[in-house]
Parts: sequence; structure tokens; C-alpha cells
Amino acid sequence: MGQGMVRGAGSHCAFAIVQIDGLPRAVLESAIRRGIMPHLARLLRLRRYRLTGWRCGLPSTTTAFQAGFFYGTRDIPGFRWYDKIRGEVVTSHRPDQMRDLQAELESHAPGLLQGGVTHTSLLSGGADHVVFTLSKVLDVQLQTYLQDTGLLLSFLFHPLRVARLLWYTGVGFLQRLRPGAVPRRFRPLPLTRLFVEAWVDAMFTEFMTFGVLVDLHRETPRLYANFTGYDEAAHRYGLLSDEAFWALRWIDSRVAEIERACSTQSEGCRHFYLLSDHGMAVSHPFRSRFAKSLEEVISQSVSTGVSVGPLPLAEAVMRYQRVQYLDSELLRVQQALPVWCQRLLERTRRPLLAYLRSEEPSYDWDKGHDIVVQFSGPLAHIYFLVSSRPMDLPEVIFLFPRLAQRLVAHAGVEVVVGRDGDCLVILGRGGGVLTCMGDSESLDGPDPLVRFPDRRYVIHELSHLLSLRQSGDLVVLGRIEAGGAVITFEDQYATHGGIGGGQLEAFLVYPADLEQPPLGINSPEALHHWFAERYQMRRDGIPG
Repeated sequence: MGQGMVRGAGSHCAFAIVQIDGLPRAVLESAIRRGIMPHLARLLRLRRYRLTGWRCGLPSTTTAFQAGFFYGTRDIPGFRWYDKIRGEVVTSHRPDQMRDLQAELESHAPGLLQGGVTHTSLLSGGADHVVFTLSKVLDVQLQTYLQDTGLLLSFLFHPLRVARLLWYTGVGFLQRLRPGAVPRRFRPLPLTRLFVEAWVDAMFTEFMTFGVLVDLHRETPRLYANFTGYDEAAHRYGLLSDEAFWALRWIDSRVAEIERACSTQSEGCRHFYLLSDHGMAVSHPFRSRFAKSLEEVISQSVSTGVSVGPLPLAEAVMRYQRVQYLDSELLRVQQALPVWCQRLLERTRRPLLAYLRSEEPSYDWDKGHDIVVQFSGPLAHIYFLVSSRPMDLPEVIFLFPRLAQRLVAHAGVEVVVGRDGDCLVILGRGGGVLTCMGDSESLDGPDPLVRFPDRRYVIHELSHLLSLRQSGDLVVLGRIEAGGAVITFEDQYATHGGIGGGQLEAFLVYPADLEQPPLGINSPEALHHWFAERYQMRRDGIPG
């Protein structure tokens, strides 16, 4: 871990990248105007940094972003999908599946973060050391990272940080108790669970910030850290909610520490970047609006079994795995500490153990239904298990003649998309059919993409999505309403995964003394190539 920072200037500088998960550019600008993020506002006002926008493409999920940004390829159909060949649901919450995905990505290209450290991520980006990274959760992470550093003891004996951790936990707990803060569908929530959620969120935020500062002091050449608090608060409470803005205010103060550490290093140089992986849209849940779920609509149309895999357990699974991981890492660290420190950590682990016993979800990955539906917010993949290969739209219509018509006519659906050989076929409301192949288009009836401002970009992204082997036989996008809100297939007040309402609109804050990134960065891969070229990374991952 004790690698020296690459000295020099320009492309030989080191870099630190901080991600704010799910923050749209428009919401960032609103937060700056409202004084929610005073440190970032000051940096931009003093012209030390510049703010620009970029589009993350489809699907607008963290998994797809990290695959494209870290490895230069975005062959990810969503946050959840179904592998027809293996006959299993793949979800970005499962460490074993993210490990397999990362191994596949690394077999094609090295990661952008080789020689560096990754904090709180789904994928490692090829970093030499990782902390709270899901694809490496089955490896020993924290114990190796803490070896010979005394980092945990330094954290525990830092009074201000411990006080901040307690303050963050207390405020988060009170916010979860506040009348109206927790949607009715999330009630009743046991007090212990609310407290553990607040504590885990605080622990991840504060300990990650402290770890990043230590890495900067060690002059680690490449560093990536991800703050997830805004994304989680926006999903639950809303895009512009007080809870989401409170998370942003807290993140801004942590970003201030990291940026100051980057700018005050006495030797060498380091470029600091702040970015988001995708945007987000105001949303209305499909089930709440229409009193039926999308899978119920499909089931009634085809009169056969429909499986949604782990979706009903998604939130419980995410909470369970995060707490389980944190507990396992604390146990590993505990065993290497003095006896009195072991006792202190044992008291910390007790509420986690109680939480695990009461919250552990049951899995059933072997359901043999005829149709599998997987959601990523307002993006739904529908798989027909009568064939182990991707099916063309004419096949689907022949086997299930009422399904496509029923979906297209539904008030909660914007478009239904399928394949026909090498052609992309988009079915829209009012009977419109758009067929695309390369640069040629054929439109029959009303344009299905009339609600999308940049239709060529939408066609490109839908073509990319449907070209993936693990995309659904049909892809459904939730309705975009007149005010820009989106119908989502999950229980969320703000959503992402599809197109519309700002889901694609991410941001990048970069040092003002660098040349402006090329206009029209429309994918994580393009952002990857810009970074790789700037920091002279060859395809073998070795700095030039």
C-alpha cells in the first residue's frame, strides 16, 4: 500500500475521484443555489473547479456506470437481470455475482484504478486495495487494508470523528422517526432496525472519509470513493426532500475535507474530481398508481407463471448484506486487536448480530416459471424461458399474441422494445411502430419517441441495450408524464435505470487548470477513455 504518488505535472499527476451516487446535475445546481453545498459552491465561485454535464447512457445504473468507467465496456443490462444460459437471476446486491462480473470484465481490459484504492463500490476497478467493495466481499478486505497502519485505532481515538459519527447516527435515527418521513409502505419499522440503518450509514460515511484521507497521506496514485447517502435518501423520501438535501449537506462537508487534502499536498500533484454515476427522476410507483404490479399485468395477459426473482426482498437483501459484511470485517479486525479493544468492538457488534437474526431473508433462486421479469427502476426486462437464447419480437407476438398489445396500451408504459434480427423495433402508445437498423428508420403511425427530446441518442442507447446477450426478450420503459415524473416498477419516490426525467443527466466537477473534457460525453466508456488518455494508461494498465 505504501506506493509513492506519481510525481510531476499534467498527465503524470495522481488523481482522486469522489462519486456522489445518483445525483443529477440539475439537483446539484439547485442544492448549490440553496446553500446546501457551500464548500462546492465556493470552489466553483473561485473558479478553482468547473462544472459540466455528461450523459450516462442506458441503463442508468451504478453497475453499468462502474463497468463502463472502470473497464471501458458497458455490457450490463441493468441493476438486475436474468441469465438464460445459467438459469439464474443476477443482482448487483450479490457479492458472488459481482465477483464473477468483475472477473469477466478484467479478462478483457485492466481497470482504471490499478495501483490505487477503491472505497464503498460495487466493482474494484482493478485497485490493489479495496474497502467495503462488494465484488471483493468474499475476500479479506479491511484486515489487509488496516495491517500495520493502526487506522482503526486512529479513528477510534479521534474525538471529533467519533463525535461526528454519533451525531450523524442520532440525526439519521431522528429523521427516520419523524412523522411522514417514512412512507406508509415501509411501516412499521422496528426502532432497532431504524437505529442500525442510521448507524451503518454513518459508519460507512465517516470511516470511508477517514480512510480516504489516510490514502491521500500515503500518496496513493489513484483513488476512488463513493458516497451513497443521497441515492438512498432520494429513493425513499424523494428527489428534493429534506432528507435527501441533508445527506447532500453532510456529503459536502466530507468532500471539503478530501478536496483540501488533495490541494494541500506538499509534493507532487493530484487532480481532484467530483462526479455522479447517473441522474434520477421524480417517480410514481406503478403498483400505487394502477393497483396492480407490472408482473400481474403480464400474468393476466399470458395466463402463465411470472417470476420477479428477488425483487420483493431487494431492500431487505441490501440492508442484510451491508450489515453482514460490516459485521464480518469488524470480527476479523477484532481478533487482531488487544483484549480491551476486542471488548469495545464486541459491544459494537451486538446490535448488528441481533439485526441479522431478525432480518435475514430467505432465498429461492430455483423457481421454474415460464416468464421472468427483472426491474431496474422504470426499466423492465421480460424473459421468456421457452428459449435459452434471446427471442425476436415476432416470436414473442406469435407465442403470446396479447402481451405486447396489452403492455403498449397500458397507461403506465411508455414504450415496449424488441429485436427483429438486426433491427430494433420500438412499439409506442397509439399504435406507433418505429423500426431502426443502423442509421435508417421506418415509422408506421405515431412516433413512439415523441416524449424524448434527443431521439437519435435514445435510439442509439436502446440499440446498445437490446444488443446485449443478457437483455430481456422484451424491454419495457415506464411512462414519462407531462411534468417529467416517471412511472417506476419499484416502490420509490425517485428512480433511475431508464430514460427520461433526468435519469441520464450526470455531472463532472474537474480542476479549472485542465482542458475542458470533450463536449458530448454520452457514456461511461467515453469518460473512461478521457481519463485513460489523460493519465497515459495503456491497455495493459501500466502508466505510460
